[in-house]
Amino acid sequence: MNSIIGFARIMARSRVEQLCNKPIFGKPYLKQGQGLALWGNHFQIGAVLGAKHRDQLDAFGTAFLGAQGEPGAVSRYFTDLVVGHLKDSLNDTMTVTDYVTADVLKRVGHSGDMVSYLKEHGMDKLKCDTAEEVAWQFAERGAALGAVYPDMARKMIEQTHKAVPEERWEQYHAAGLDVPKEQDVLGYGEIEDGEELLFMAYCKECCPGLHVILSQ
Repeated sequence: MNSIIGFARIMARSRVEQLCNKPIFGKPYLKQGQGLALWGNHFQIGAVLGAKHRDQLDAFGTAFLGAQGEPGAVSRYFTDLVVGHLKDSLNDTMTVTDYVTADVLKRVGHSGDMVSYLKEHGMDKLKCDTAEEVAWQFAERGAALGAVYPDMARKMIEQTHKAVPEERWEQYHAAGLDVPKEQDVLGYGEIEDGEELLFMAYCKECCPGLHVILSQ
């Protein structure tokens, strides 16, 4: 089989290209607030599709991540990733936004919460290639969680899309997080249908052999 870039990489690259600011002078960039929203979205994409295709992980790993390896390698890798790095970072009330924010704040050494971070750094410039790579990483983590603990992944996503207090939503928007002005509350089924439609369209065009397997 020819090397496959993978849906997660294609989506990350495409979304970064859509979001990037292109000044007359200097390199294109995203804002930190845009990056946080992008990374949360890619974790969600991975989680939904990982749960959907958890019984076909060899094919899914190749189509979604471009993974190559012997049969069962993707399943083992996902299990190691979740048990070793993800599970202890999650709890029953956490949303996708909570998880991604906590991870990012840990990376940058910020001791406050997301709102305080965004107020201080939401408009800071973020390199486009960095934004893309981190989006891919979160998509991979989401896929692992969905494949290994689909119920946990579903609960996170459902909690993410519950309406939050209007005041807090306005804080997100004002601080620079890339969220719509008005909340759009979606059900898990709607989210799953939308992500699956895009993923399968990619598979049909770019890896038709895997499309046949993943359609079963």
